[in-house]
Amino acid sequence: MNIESLLTWSRAQFALTACYHWLFVPLTLGLGVIMALAETRYYRTNDPNWKRWAQFWQKLFGINFAIGVATGIILEFEFGTNWSNYSWLVGDIFGAPLAIEGILAFFMEATFIAVMFFGWDKVSRRFHLASTWLTIIGATISAVWILVANAWMQDPQGITFNPATVRSEMTDFWAVALSSTAINKFWHTISSSWVLGSVFALAVCAIYLIRKDTKHRAFALANARLIAPFGLIAALVTAATGDTSAYNVAQKQPMKLAAMEGLYEGGLSTPDGKSRWYRCPSFSFGSIES
Repeated sequence: MNIESLLTWSRAQFALTACYHWLFVPLTLGLGVIMALAETRYYRTNDPNWKRWAQFWQKLFGINFAIGVATGIILEFEFGTNWSNYSWLVGDIFGAPLAIEGILAFFMEATFIAVMFFGWDKVSRRFHLASTWLTIIGATISAVWILVANAWMQDPQGITFNPATVRSEMTDFWAVALSSTAINKFWHTISSSWVLGSVFALAVCAIYLIRKDTKHRAFALANARLIAPFGLIAALVTAATGDTSAYNVAQKQPMKLAAMEGLYEGGLSTPDGKSRWYRCPSFSFGSIES
């Protein structure tokens, strides 16, 4: 096998795993908040219907959570198997957020998700509600550190290259964790996940209403009233964070923004009337040179 085919297969495998992973993770984050809101309503009203409905959303959450975890672990292994040289070169920086995600967030999720699924009628309602919220908070914290790692790849900060070891080394952890790219990525990704979860859950409610299923009509109406306001707020936050994210890309990665907008040909005139060009193998992107 030549190096070109090996690279192609490595990219294809990683892309397939990432696409499959991303089908379930945003839905998990969105459904997590919805199941927590449903159980909060049960805690406040002590209505057994809300307990059943919260358990229903938890089942859907659990299915997505399991598949998301399985594919996510495979992705992390592929950084070592498919991109070993990259991992060796920047592992000091790139590996730190992923290690924190595993030690902090993943253990938090694993602990409280067990109580959430198997603790019904075994622990107090207050403790069970806390476990449910801590489960989704843990999943959100997990997303934080994964997005920090991804943001560093888009906007490298807080690093220096060590010629002695021929590796990049972290010099400022907080510059990596709190970069503008990381903050924008987090809020936009999380809020869009809430939108996805809301749309999915409202679709479930809508199916029962369209079918005029009298058995589940109360479930559909009550949950739609709970989910719709949350989804509306999430949609507004997504729109706002999407705008700031695009602005951040324009500042940090103008060529990437051009590709996102489909501007494969073009240029921007400078005061002297000339255009400055950055050329890639496939496309040409215009930008003013500093």
